[in-house]
Amino acid sequence: MTLNIAIVLITLLVSFILMAMEVTTPNAVILCALAFLMFVGILSPTDALSGFANDGLATIALMYIIAYAIAKSNIITHLFDRILGDGHSEKRSLLRLLASVSVISPFMNNTPIVSTLTPMVQRWTKQKGMAISKFLIPLSYATILSGLLTVLGTSTNLVAQGLLSKYKLAQFGTFDLAVIGIPITIIGLIYLLTIGYRMLPTYYGSSVDDVVAEPNDYLIEMTIGDEFEHLNQTVVAAKLRNLPRSFLVAINRSGQSIVPVTDETILQLGDRLYFTGNFDCINDLMNIKGLIPSTQKINMTDITNERVRLVEVFIPDTSSLVNQTVKSARFRNVFGRSVVVAIRRNDVNLEGHLGSIRLKGGDNLVMITTGEPDELASLKDLHVFNSQPVKSRKHTYKDVLPIVLLVATIIVSTMGVIDLFVGLAASCVVLFLTKCVSISDIVKAVDMNVLFLVASSYGLGLAMSNVGADKFIAKSLVAITGNASPIIYMFLIYFVTNFLTAILSNAAALSLMFPVVVSAAKLENLPVMMLVMLITIAATADFSTPIGYQTNLIVYGPGHYKFTDYFKVGIPLNLICMVVCVFVSYYYYMVL
Repeated sequence: MTLNIAIVLITLLVSFILMAMEVTTPNAVILCALAFLMFVGILSPTDALSGFANDGLATIALMYIIAYAIAKSNIITHLFDRILGDGHSEKRSLLRLLASVSVISPFMNNTPIVSTLTPMVQRWTKQKGMAISKFLIPLSYATILSGLLTVLGTSTNLVAQGLLSKYKLAQFGTFDLAVIGIPITIIGLIYLLTIGYRMLPTYYGSSVDDVVAEPNDYLIEMTIGDEFEHLNQTVVAAKLRNLPRSFLVAINRSGQSIVPVTDETILQLGDRLYFTGNFDCINDLMNIKGLIPSTQKINMTDITNERVRLVEVFIPDTSSLVNQTVKSARFRNVFGRSVVVAIRRNDVNLEGHLGSIRLKGGDNLVMITTGEPDELASLKDLHVFNSQPVKSRKHTYKDVLPIVLLVATIIVSTMGVIDLFVGLAASCVVLFLTKCVSISDIVKAVDMNVLFLVASSYGLGLAMSNVGADKFIAKSLVAITGNASPIIYMFLIYFVTNFLTAILSNAAALSLMFPVVVSAAKLENLPVMMLVMLITIAATADFSTPIGYQTNLIVYGPGHYKFTDYFKVGIPLNLICMVVCVFVSYYYYMVL
């Protein structure tokens, strides 16, 4: 091992540890790693930025735009509302959901599908009295499984396509991955409908339902009496804005709700004040002369009305809110005039001063808001669930055109008439010219955090190639397996990639393992496309943690899952995918 190889491997190890510890965002960690490798001369600025000029990256961005246009039309939610049926049988409805998702997901990025369907499934299960927890993990897993059928199904597949182009290797055809994707999807769905279904928890409600059912666990009601020293003064003058453990979220005045409460809101005799906090915070408020605690159970109808609603939101791991506090994020001003009343993490309600809690990816928040549903749904940094649905409207060409363009692009690119990237680019131009998407829509649709992570991950892979770390790792893996069958070597490569995906991201894991398998193919005299397909699927098919794939994190909060639920249901599915992938790919490339 040379000094440069040691530097690269140590840099990667430190990066892994920092990302696993969630010290900061993955993007920040990788950016620091790239900066360090440039500083020591292992990477040139051109090398570090080479990922940003990759056609796979641009293809992902174009897919985001088309998927956003389709999701915006609400056709998918209306379709699946019909597909789920009358709800007489939970398993039959689940089968319909998973089978239908498996038809759509191969041709559309799975993240928009899950974020679009999750609130619809929430509403449907609530209406039918079914357990939401029995549907959401299977929904996420099914989109991941069926996304392995085509090169369009997941962003990871498109990253692999870009890496193949970068290394001047033959690229995947649209349906090349289906050789392994079909058996994995069929076996995976059978598992989810049988063994996996029995291992899922049973939970019927939502975070909003919890707050409505037991509001006194989240809020404290105090009434302003005659002895209050700051009558007819502002909230700031009354020193109720920066309390140590509570926050004033709402006021009921003569039956009218005031939300959000601003610094300049005037306090009047008889006002009923609602603070975030639990029983432990009551003593703090009782020390304020003139505030009288309520002895009755809080009625949420005194706070909410047709204008003021409770909504449930989810913080994705790519959100700019991650590592910010509620206070620093300025929720009241930025996010639809909203106030946070509860934060759930790992199925546990966080206590203390909510404004000082640092948010993490996967956090589930309940907010009181006056923002309109469509206004909230347009926000990039959070996903909104349990909001009142927008009134239905008549369908127009804007609902159908994005689907037609996507189908046409898939057909012509599969026939070899035009390149996939060219077809997607042309489709996006048509969507823009026909006003199906606007400039502001494009900004909302394209997740720059994901694109930055993908692009910067290329640079780490290139650093490994520049110093020979890829060959070193490939030889080390060969030494571990010795003269054993290539199948053992394939199992090892799959396991390492899948493990990296669980602690990093799928794009980062694939980018790091790609140069390794290219070198390994030469050392072991194995088909390079077989190993590339192997790590592409391994980097996608991680079901063991909510952070292993973006769709797993989307359903984490709304399903009220615990981290261990993913272990119980996901690890067996990981093993199933590994066995099927290794044996099918070996048979297809080495035997046939």
